[in-house]
Amino acid sequence: MARVLLIVPVLPQRLGAPYLGQQYIAASLLAHGHEVVCLDLAAVCSTLSEDDAYAVAAEFRPDLIGMTLFTYNALTGYRLARRLGGLGALLVAGGPHPTIVPEEPLGRGFDVSVKGEGELVILELANAVDDGVRPSGVHTQEAIEDLDALHFPHTSEGCYDPRQYHPDITVVPGGMMTSRGCPARCTFCANYVTGRAYRWRSSDNVIAEMRGLAQAHGVRHFPFFDDAFTAGKPRLEALCAAIEIDPVLRGCTWTCITPGNMVRAKDLAMMRRAGCVAINFGLESGDLDVLRRIGKGVRPERVRDAVRAARAAGMITVVNFMFGFPGEGVDALLRTRDFMETLAPDTDFFNNRGVLVPFPGTAIYDAHHEEYGFTRWWLDPARIPVEPEVSDLYSDPALAMDYFGYSEPVREAIAACVHFKADHNARRTQQSFAAAQS
Repeated sequence: MARVLLIVPVLPQRLGAPYLGQQYIAASLLAHGHEVVCLDLAAVCSTLSEDDAYAVAAEFRPDLIGMTLFTYNALTGYRLARRLGGLGALLVAGGPHPTIVPEEPLGRGFDVSVKGEGELVILELANAVDDGVRPSGVHTQEAIEDLDALHFPHTSEGCYDPRQYHPDITVVPGGMMTSRGCPARCTFCANYVTGRAYRWRSSDNVIAEMRGLAQAHGVRHFPFFDDAFTAGKPRLEALCAAIEIDPVLRGCTWTCITPGNMVRAKDLAMMRRAGCVAINFGLESGDLDVLRRIGKGVRPERVRDAVRAARAAGMITVVNFMFGFPGEGVDALLRTRDFMETLAPDTDFFNNRGVLVPFPGTAIYDAHHEEYGFTRWWLDPARIPVEPEVSDLYSDPALAMDYFGYSEPVREAIAACVHFKADHNARRTQQSFAAAQS
């Protein structure tokens, strides 16, 4: 069997749990007898350097090194790949960035670039290496239809050091995905790997994973990381009913994410009965014209009603806004600022910061990168946003990058929106702390 080293290079924003996509890859390899070690250089408590990664690789002597690349860490991954190339392992790039620019990694140290979901491709590559074959080039995997056939990601727990995520834990933290893909067509969305084809796991399969986590590790709270958890109404109803009646999961809680136009008040009441305690709504703008231009397909009032219904059902509410879309003027930003104020009484938290980054493969990138001169910005270290301290939520590194050449009045309006969210979140945090102390 092949010896496989999986690496996530360091990211500007550190990860509080292993990247779920990498866990699925590791679980797939383990289930077929391959030996796997995972190095998460992006983990929130990790002190591992590229020197450390090289030392681990040199000692482990892997047959295959798989690296998860996001746009933000692609340049770092290319540098690391060149360094690891002398070890003789097959170097494989996978993840969101190679999916959209699959040829790029091949000229920057990698032997193979994987486009799309990787659980099946990685097995083909590992088996080939084990048979003495050295694959090369782009390997493409279309959307996997039978998600129930995938191995549960938590079975890869032994490949990780839990202390990389928190110094006092012995169980690797993580979440779950009950579906893949998002049917929305937002022009800013960088959802490349799972794509637009919405697929979901059966309720029995999801319940089996939840029960496994509960029984093996005492897990009682489940973050669901689906891009569009509420997109399929019959599936949503079946899953909530299954969670609600399962004796092992009685009293468990969970959270989810969904576009603001894909959930109804009656859905929220049902979800709360099944244990949902928090929901993250994607809205992005309070201006109707901006929403139309970015393909959001939602009216602000619809999201306002959903947020209020979630709050009335007893859920924690989070609402996402973004700023700085091409052509978004001061008046539109002021309307967004006013709508955030309308939502504030029923919103526990807004997403932090939120200035638009034009990721490759998005309609916004394709339409504007030549006009504004940010073609392949991720290959220029000066164009990659550097995250400020976690406590500094009043500045957004993407605004400093100025991808779209904002006028000073627009920059000020964007900054005002970012400040509004930071102020609101600070107040809510203080209120929550005070309530916990009383």
